[in-house]
Amino acid sequence: MVSRKQRFRTALLVLFLTAVIVGGVFGISYYKGGVTFPWQVASYTKQAKADKPAKNKAKEPKLVVKEKASKEKAEDKSVEEQPQEEPAAANAAKTTGKLGYYGALSVSNGQLVDANGKNVQLTGVSSHGINWFPEFITPEAIKSLRDNWGINVIRLAMYTSDYNGYCVGGADNQQALKNKIDDAVKAATDNEMYVIIDWHILNDNNPNQYKSEAIQFFGEMVRKYRSNENVIYEICNEPNGDTTWSDIKTYANEVIPVIRNVDSDAIILVGTPRWSSDLDAVAESPLEFDNIMYAFHFYGATHKSSYRNTLTNALDEGLPVFISEYGYVGADGNGEVDQKEAEKWDDVIDEYGLSSCIWNLSNKDEGSALIVSGSDKKSDYPYEDLTAQGQYFFNKLNNLNMENTDNDN
Repeated sequence: MVSRKQRFRTALLVLFLTAVIVGGVFGISYYKGGVTFPWQVASYTKQAKADKPAKNKAKEPKLVVKEKASKEKAEDKSVEEQPQEEPAAANAAKTTGKLGYYGALSVSNGQLVDANGKNVQLTGVSSHGINWFPEFITPEAIKSLRDNWGINVIRLAMYTSDYNGYCVGGADNQQALKNKIDDAVKAATDNEMYVIIDWHILNDNNPNQYKSEAIQFFGEMVRKYRSNENVIYEICNEPNGDTTWSDIKTYANEVIPVIRNVDSDAIILVGTPRWSSDLDAVAESPLEFDNIMYAFHFYGATHKSSYRNTLTNALDEGLPVFISEYGYVGADGNGEVDQKEAEKWDDVIDEYGLSSCIWNLSNKDEGSALIVSGSDKKSDYPYEDLTAQGQYFFNKLNNLNMENTDNDN
């Protein structure tokens, strides 16, 4: 029989072993994070609330930013979808519509054509010498011509031997002239216009006099603008004196390959004898290059029916002609507009769809200038600041633009 003392010892041993086992299990669980004791619940709850991310506060600024960005994007899109032209000066003379821009051009069957072979017509202005009146070929001036008058071509007349001409004014002057041309070409390109770079011989008579300079100049120009589809090269303005077509052909056969070696497609204008008026000799022996046109110049108050007959005879024979310079006053650039002859010349231009540039965009005190000498406007010209020839030309443009708009509709 087990005594009471032994039973007591046995009970204590069982309790001790139980405590050791239970304590060991809880100790291991606590160490591994598997048990949360009651007294830990309150502290864990507080810590969880402190560590919990404030979802609403984090999202609110994102929502606001996203909404603002979407609104701004919508406003920007609205502006893009509804572009507005900058208004011209309030009193600037402005025609109805604009003449077309046709992309890359070529010559086919004596006509200037677009990529689809459709006949096209360029109508615009020639600057005076850019070494005299550079303020009329600034980007602002060119943009206003496109926006207000709607013309699609501008000719940059760079004299070779007269007054700081390219061949007589020194290296710094050459660079200054090229910078002016570059600004003007960029402006014409930005405004979807064609631009003629004109090697404007005059008092040097024969283009062969500065042939080496011409080769250097056009070699540089064509490399600079080889990617431009809108640049036209006029390699000699008005051969005169005793210069023959044979002389001009000799010159052209050396200068044209310089351009063609870089740009096989560019339109090239070639001057003709007697201040670019003798097309008969050209028709008998034309140049053997593609995309060539021959320059013809007239001044209505001096050059009348015999000149028109020379032009129309050459055109009827299929000679490609570009009127790169003309006026309705006298050949010396002065006098009044001969309205009767002007209308006859315009009829020929319209009938044959000839491209042309009127002389000249400046405020020089002469009849052929388009801007009156007292005007200080270099762009956005008011109608009253135009000379008689300027107003006649503006009215002609307005009619052409109206016809162009009607045809588009």
